[in-house]
Amino acid sequence: MKKILFLTISSLLIFFTSCQKSNDSFKISAKLEGFPENSKVKITDTSTGKVLDSTTLKENQFTSIGFIAESPTTINIQIKSNSNDFSSTFIFIGNEDVKISGSKKDFPDALTITGSKYQKYKSILDSQTVALNKERNKKLQKMFTLRQEGKWNDSLQNAYWSRENGIITKIDNQTDQIRKKFIEDNINSDYALTELITYKTYYSKKFIENQIAKLTSDYKNSKYVKVLKTYLENKPLEKGDKFYDFTAENQNGKQVPLSDFFKNKYVLLEFSSNYCGWCFKALPEIKKLSKEQSDSLEIITVNIDNDKKDWIDKYKSNNLTWNSLYAKNGRYSNVYTKYHVYGTPTYYLFDQNGTVVEKWDGYNDELIDEIKMQVKNGN
Repeated sequence: MKKILFLTISSLLIFFTSCQKSNDSFKISAKLEGFPENSKVKITDTSTGKVLDSTTLKENQFTSIGFIAESPTTINIQIKSNSNDFSSTFIFIGNEDVKISGSKKDFPDALTITGSKYQKYKSILDSQTVALNKERNKKLQKMFTLRQEGKWNDSLQNAYWSRENGIITKIDNQTDQIRKKFIEDNINSDYALTELITYKTYYSKKFIENQIAKLTSDYKNSKYVKVLKTYLENKPLEKGDKFYDFTAENQNGKQVPLSDFFKNKYVLLEFSSNYCGWCFKALPEIKKLSKEQSDSLEIITVNIDNDKKDWIDKYKSNNLTWNSLYAKNGRYSNVYTKYHVYGTPTYYLFDQNGTVVEKWDGYNDELIDEIKMQVKNGN
């Protein structure tokens, strides 16, 4: 399958500790020294890219209130003093009350965070990998400098990235081993299960099954286990494979199976998010494709955000003319997992019989021409 690099993917990384109070929303109360008055604060759900709240620092403090649709999740907190000066960190929280204290120099690793029953597990992994992450960043900065200076060559590429002894590869392998041990030791936590789902392709079927077997009753029937079992039961679709059928709600409120759309046309199945920059960039081109290929191509967009109102609002405001389907449970839905989607946009092209012609992970400027060529060659 062809790979394209421009994806909005679920983020990982980071550090701290927190406190629970409300199931309706999260509240972040922060006291942070060292930032100019009125510095801008942005709170983003990293799994979707959705901005959950924005505010400003007043007298070294800010309060942010918002709602996490797929709780718990990783939240990015960015504080921007000016266009060239910003500090950023990540926390793993649910809809609960969280307190943060520290200073600008403490970003991203040394802030004090209290209040979350979820973040404490993230802190365990972060404390074990922070040195490796810092070392990796140093090596990457050196690599970028060499490239800017025109000194990069095949020998350096091999030194940094070779599968066996690459400088970056060795660091990544160490990090992977630490993460695997963390998952084994802390499997009965939301964060360890989130990490297992994020990195599931790294692990054997036996390893995943062993982790599921260790789960307590609190997690046996959780959304995490449903994802992992669906993943194990459904292999990635390859060229020549038949589509996985599923039923979902369309923009008119009707439950429709995917199989209904295979009627003497090719089908382009697009997995998209309302807050994905590359999805937004692709939209005008997909609109043109829909008009130009209306006789031979059916476009179906699966929205993988969990906010149903957002989905309908964006469908209308974007003036879509093709069918859009709502994947209930978003990135924890069966359809997302069955189709082995790891980021948005992702595209599957099927022929009239529902057989995979091609898959594209991401978007680039050649994508639409490639789709047209595949449809033309098949007709």
